[in-house]
Amino acid sequence: MTPQESNNASAPLVAGSARAPWSAMLDRLSERQMIILVILFGLLLYLPFAGSYGLWDPWETHYGEVARQMVTRGDFISLWWPGSPIDPEVFWSKPVLSFWLISLSLYVFGLGHPAAGTFAISSRPEWALRLPFCLMSLLALTGVYLAVSRFVSRRAGLLSVLALATFPMFSLVARQAMTDMAFIGPMTMALALCALALFDDQDQELPRRRWWRFSWPHHMSFYLTIGLLALTVLPQIVVDSIQLRPWNIWPQRNLHIPGVVAMVPYMIGFLVFVWFAAKTRFKAPFYLHLAAILCGLAILAKGLAGLGLPVIVFLAYLLFTWNWRRLDRAQLLPALLLALLACALVAVPWHHAMLIRHGFPFWNELYGDNHWRRLVLGRHGDRGSFEYFIRELGYGVFPWIALAPSALAWVVMRPFRRVNAAGAPSETTISKRREVLRFGAIWFVAGYAVVSLSMTKFHHYILPALPGLAIVVGCFVDDLLGRSRGRLALLAALVGIPLLLLVTFDLAGLQKNAQHFVWLFSYDYINTPQGRPWPPELDYRITLAVFAGLFSVAALLLAWPRLRNLAAAALALTVVCFTYFLLDVYMKHVSDRWSQKPLIATYYKQRHSPDERLAAWQMYWRGENFYTQNEIYEGPKEKRTVFLGDRNAEDLKDFMGRNPGKRIFFVVERTRFDSLRGMLPEAARPSLKIVDDRNNKFYLAAAQL
Repeated sequence: MTPQESNNASAPLVAGSARAPWSAMLDRLSERQMIILVILFGLLLYLPFAGSYGLWDPWETHYGEVARQMVTRGDFISLWWPGSPIDPEVFWSKPVLSFWLISLSLYVFGLGHPAAGTFAISSRPEWALRLPFCLMSLLALTGVYLAVSRFVSRRAGLLSVLALATFPMFSLVARQAMTDMAFIGPMTMALALCALALFDDQDQELPRRRWWRFSWPHHMSFYLTIGLLALTVLPQIVVDSIQLRPWNIWPQRNLHIPGVVAMVPYMIGFLVFVWFAAKTRFKAPFYLHLAAILCGLAILAKGLAGLGLPVIVFLAYLLFTWNWRRLDRAQLLPALLLALLACALVAVPWHHAMLIRHGFPFWNELYGDNHWRRLVLGRHGDRGSFEYFIRELGYGVFPWIALAPSALAWVVMRPFRRVNAAGAPSETTISKRREVLRFGAIWFVAGYAVVSLSMTKFHHYILPALPGLAIVVGCFVDDLLGRSRGRLALLAALVGIPLLLLVTFDLAGLQKNAQHFVWLFSYDYINTPQGRPWPPELDYRITLAVFAGLFSVAALLLAWPRLRNLAAAALALTVVCFTYFLLDVYMKHVSDRWSQKPLIATYYKQRHSPDERLAAWQMYWRGENFYTQNEIYEGPKEKRTVFLGDRNAEDLKDFMGRNPGKRIFFVVERTRFDSLRGMLPEAARPSLKIVDDRNNKFYLAAAQL
């Protein structure tokens, strides 16, 4: 696509149709300004009030405590998770990227070594933990925009971004300190870059510069590739070289080599990549190199899916379309081999360092238990077949569910036409538009199929398929804005609105049904399939019905040409307002009852001295560890106040026996409160009082022993 075609990409789809004023405004912006606009949109949507409510168990506090241990110990290789007698102190179920991001953010927010109680009574920890993942979501939004705007239209690109950003599952996970957005962001941008490499026909040779006998492409794509690879690889090499103890490669002979020696292959690999990248003559291979670097980051975030899922989508597209000839141009085939080297340089050094330190028990835990067993045998989580995620998609893309089925059918059944400046169809734009739409649909279907094959299922596992669905939905709405699409818009509304109403009834039929949004990112439904007790003051039934009604009306009005621009604006305003409601109203109110932060904050405000300990009995949620900065576990074993495992009751009684006359606080599940009273010394039982009952699962109580 030429620059002129790109600038006119938001033009209407039918010759002679009047252009909307906002379409003309988009044409006046440069591509860089458009990307900045997308990023600002994401920031304004996700950042306000991101730290205004407490962290959620089990993901956020769980991962936050692992990252806090990284900061406290100054160890950026191993992952530690002390705090429970039933677990070893190591944490090997997830790779390292999310914990690097959180630990660096903790330093930025001045939380490297804070005073006791800081995490519970300050909002900085929430900001520190969530900010990196809000930023990671911008990678996904930008990637979707780049792929769609380049080959379909700017308007379609913005509509695709709007859809993805306001899918509840995506927006809620973007606000969560969990590993999924650190995986989805780089993975989505990687697949978008693969689309650019496949579909961009600008194969002119890049200008070059020379110094002595060495020459290289003088182009931003080359400098960006080398810069990103250096940023993601060289710090790993330095940290691993410093923090790895001498490696005992021959125990019988007591033969050790320094840790830096283990990093030499990666130093050499980095130089080899730079050498061959400098010989690249076209821009398309650099798209693949950047995609590979991002896949390496995705591996460090979520494991092998970081590379496996993009490769599956990429190959599925080529197999379905049989478009292999696209690889036989612009040095793309040799670039694939170099891309694998780039991916390995990013993903392998940390794994290598962990194997040196911990051996194959680490590998068996991460990839044997948490990958292979989850995929093939099943592990802690749900079970289900291919239809498992259909219901979750209804909640996860609410209220876009009114248009999503029609959009997918439209990709399969409808020809796609666009007119050139003379009013005749342009074969190039027809082809590229069709291929991007196929790419998005295949992305969604392949992503859905892969996660459906896994024996272990959580609701949020469908998240990697959502960017592909957003591309399809955005392009579909873009097509509906053409004057000749009134019948298609009416048909889509008549098909989709009843489905939206069905999902709305499911969400709002009972007051407690609003918890389905909670379950899009938290697996509490595993422990309480019927949900926790829902506070009566949290009633969102009318709000959900209003948003569904507004979206339905806007979707229906797309069928009338004179109201189409107004309908599009109303649709966009509805989903943006709904996202603000979900993130900044719903989440704040619900978090006050779900997060342990209010309870732990009450403890620190009411205790008179550190001698008034907090005891966590039969707790395995990690909020009690993170918000106390692990005061309940650190120190000699007899001083620890975590009571879990085979002797939890006996150990708690022993602790109380060693602390007569002291005031002790307890955090305990509501259902165990009466049992706790029975374990207190008889004279202390009348003094046991509930101090804070805001949480709908836990009590904070205190007793004078």
